[in-house]
Amino acid sequence: MLHRRFVIRGKVSLLKMVNLLLSPLRSNKRGELLNQVTIQIILVVLVFAVFLMATADKINARGVKQQVVEKELALLIDSASPGMSFEILKISATGIKINDVKLKGGKVLVSLNGLNALKGYPYFSRYDVGVSDEGDKFIVRVK
Repeated sequence: MLHRRFVIRGKVSLLKMVNLLLSPLRSNKRGELLNQVTIQIILVVLVFAVFLMATADKINARGVKQQVVEKELALLIDSASPGMSFEILKISATGIKINDVKLKGGKVLVSLNGLNALKGYPYFSRYDVGVSDEGDKFIVRVK
């Protein structure tokens, strides 16, 4: 530390000003500063971990999977021509169990893994579309 005053043309030098500004930090013990930084880092990590756990739960939620399946079916119906039909397996390769598929009021409603459909996803088709339950699959027919 510098204890001398450097005066150049009536002004205190920059080096002295820096020492004056840093003197409160230097008066603390080094261990106290290290403890404060460590506590702040731990708090930031904890907040980040809680945020990550909360979002991971939402990403894997059944509601999101249900919305994805509804949207895929609506897009298939939108792109279908008359005379086409496609199958929807009740149990997919990824383990999703589809309990029911309904077309109601221009919306696709899918119940999967015991979660009933609430909103549905709209489809826009000029043709008649119907769903039938046949054993281990649902068949969507466009007429």
